[in-house]
Amino acid sequence: MRLLHLSDLHFGRSLREYSLLEDQRHWCHQLLAHLDEVRYDAVLIAGDLYDRGVPNAGAVELCDWFLSELAGTRKLPVLCIAGNHDSPQRLSFASSLYREAGLYMAAIPSKKLARVTLEDQWGPVDFFLLPYLTPGDGRTLFPQEEIRTFQDAYAALLRENREEIAACPRRVLLAHGFFSLGADREHTGLLTSDSEVSVGGTDLVDAALFDRFHYCALGHLHRDQTAGDPRLRYCGSPLKYSVSEENQKKSVRAVELGPKGELLDSRAVSFPPLRDVRTVRGAMEELLAPTAGEFASGDYVQITVLTKGTETGAAQKLRNVYPNYLCIHYQNPDAAPLELEGRERVARLSLEESYLAFYRQVTGQELSAPGRTVLETLCRKLEHQGEEEEP
Repeated sequence: MRLLHLSDLHFGRSLREYSLLEDQRHWCHQLLAHLDEVRYDAVLIAGDLYDRGVPNAGAVELCDWFLSELAGTRKLPVLCIAGNHDSPQRLSFASSLYREAGLYMAAIPSKKLARVTLEDQWGPVDFFLLPYLTPGDGRTLFPQEEIRTFQDAYAALLRENREEIAACPRRVLLAHGFFSLGADREHTGLLTSDSEVSVGGTDLVDAALFDRFHYCALGHLHRDQTAGDPRLRYCGSPLKYSVSEENQKKSVRAVELGPKGELLDSRAVSFPPLRDVRTVRGAMEELLAPTAGEFASGDYVQITVLTKGTETGAAQKLRNVYPNYLCIHYQNPDAAPLELEGRERVARLSLEESYLAFYRQVTGQELSAPGRTVLETLCRKLEHQGEEEEP
């Protein structure tokens, strides 16, 4: 069975002040053209169809058109789950009617996993649809159990459905969340970006719970990667949704299952974006040099200007070259680069260390001794206030 795994569409997303609806529609057209050329037995969408629980009209129109093209025009079975950005109640509206058209939507967590059975030349393949699940959902579904964590909630749900899952010869799971084999919060092996929401690793779930499935179509993380095993796959988001994703190559995933559920093939399928997301860095004359004031790039660009002072009219000059620039940063060219090993390292810095690193990056100098004295006094005062406010 050939499957196309998508996730994290985030219809209605904006990048600063720029709506990405045009970029998303362009991507949809490319994916539909691919489906017209390559045969698949089903399309899997592993959550976050929308970017927010109450999407704008343009996002709803785009999502409606896209799903209609998949299930209606092309007659492909489409299996969807709700992600943490979706409103379960809104996605579940008219879901029983959608099934008649081949659109299977599981949005609200239930004690019994939604199950869809499709067939190929080797027989049935059973798909279990697990929408985004929180500890609160787990306590509602299993009031007799002690559920405090995401791990507890997923474990209870999988136990409840264990016999039905085991009885299926070929099994596929759709799930949306933060999953990794071993569930080590400090060393997950997963690569994240600023676009994803994770609460200090508390939402991490041990993917060993999914060991009975032949393939797990996962959503939530925006980079194409495994969760510790080739059968446990994040396909990533279709577009770059933050500057932190600049170096990611976006794709969807083509998957083929064999007669016993074995993973025969799993490959990335990429489409060029309408506009890229990238950073540029240099002195003003370097940034303006490529076209001497003509429009150089329609990409979404974050600009760092290397200067010891300010640049008069910088915004207008750069707008002529980079009409979709996201923001302009100024950096002293003599400043040493700030190396903090990503967001986890930043979280471990004290307030004083964070400010010293910031001062060093902006000015290219160390804070003076009198300045350090003032900083230490302020930090102690703030920490003391925080202790007093604790219940």
